Amino acid sequence: MKTVHFNLNYNTTEQNPAPISFEEITYIPLAQKPIPVRPGYRFAGWYKDPECTKEWIFGAKTPMFMQPPTEWMDVKEDMTLYARWASPVHISTAKEFDAIRKDLYGWYVLDAVIDLSAFEDWDPIGKYETDYEYADAEWWINAFKGRLDGNGHTIKGLSIKSAGEYYHLGIFGAMANAEVYNLTIESPVISAKGDKLYIGAIAGGVRRDKGREVILENIRVKEAHIKAELDSDVFSYAAVASLVGGLWEGTIRGCEVSGNINVLNTAKGTAFLFVGGLAGEAYCETIGSKSDVDTVVSFNRPDATADLFAYIGGLQGGSTFMENSRSKGSIKVNGNNGLGEVVIGGISGSERYGVVAGCESSVQIEASGLKKVRFGGVTGEYNFQYAIFGMMNGVTKTQLIGSSFKGAFKADTIETLVQEPVCGSGNVPCFDYQGMHMDYSIENC
Repeated sequence: MKTVHFNLNYNTTEQNPAPISFEEITYIPLAQKPIPVRPGYRFAGWYKDPECTKEWIFGAKTPMFMQPPTEWMDVKEDMTLYARWASPVHISTAKEFDAIRKDLYGWYVLDAVIDLSAFEDWDPIGKYETDYEYADAEWWINAFKGRLDGNGHTIKGLSIKSAGEYYHLGIFGAMANAEVYNLTIESPVISAKGDKLYIGAIAGGVRRDKGREVILENIRVKEAHIKAELDSDVFSYAAVASLVGGLWEGTIRGCEVSGNINVLNTAKGTAFLFVGGLAGEAYCETIGSKSDVDTVVSFNRPDATADLFAYIGGLQGGSTFMENSRSKGSIKVNGNNGLGEVVIGGISGSERYGVVAGCESSVQIEASGLKKVRFGGVTGEYNFQYAIFGMMNGVTKTQLIGSSFKGAFKADTIETLVQEPVCGSGNVPCFDYQGMHMDYSIENC
């Protein structure tokens, strides 16, 4: 029998979290990680020493979906873990802001406008590594895991000119179990080319563990200028938006974006593309948010050898739960009739599972010169494949409720066009998979 004790690591009369004892496993399951609370501080993880220099990572690292664990931290004997506490660090200069990368677990508060123009090619804070996506956020050890409170201030002068070694681009490259509040990002400019790109002004990729918080709240992105070129002979993947490229679990609340997005896809091989005004590939709660973005997506694939899968939406390219959000602006999609399908939705390109409720789009949409286009006023499609993930998480019904498209859709020289007022997949029946069941409904749309 091995026992792990937890020490709150500060003078308090509160009881320490209950110890964990076990016999058969050699690591502490992520679900058993205590998350203590201390007024005026942010909990910043458990460490093997009171000085908090050696972090303990919970759970096991799984590099591919549903693959066995490949890495964990062994519990070889009775041990004590110590809580680390982060107090607010106040930031007034670009140099101080850049120093956030020295402590990715900290709590930061802006006290002034931050001008990043001295950094001609900003190096995103927090790195994404190639095997992160399917691993728990706990194992995103080089991502930003702290809290940033903009305190009503503005970050301006952000310029990213290349993807570099990592392809998650924004103020933060990767975020895990992190929070950003009350911030304006003024006229960010991001331009990159590669076979994999995740682009958003606040972050390229974000992940949340069950029971933890990921919140992007009250963030304004004003006049973003984002340009992405996707190119590969074999396989390419991109999620491009004004706020966040990819978000796996968490909440976007009260955020607003404006500006323009320009995406060029010249990939010959298989290509996946998610483009949205607010978020690219985002499986999260999006509440009370707005997008006013002019988007142009161009495909130059005359020699394509494999299919293209593109999901484009006024608010999000891919989505799950969206509520009381609005999109306007324009979307123009054009190409040269290469292989594959383009799916376009006034609000969401692909509704994977969950609910779209009380949302509205007035986006002006045009599509031309493509092999196959599927369009829906609310969502371009209901995605059967990803519905499986919803069912695994206990979601049993996908609903489109009280949402509408008040813009316009115009198509020209499309070889195969499927156009529906609400969902490009039509009124889809229920879906069953290995004993799991997903219903689908449209109400007041």
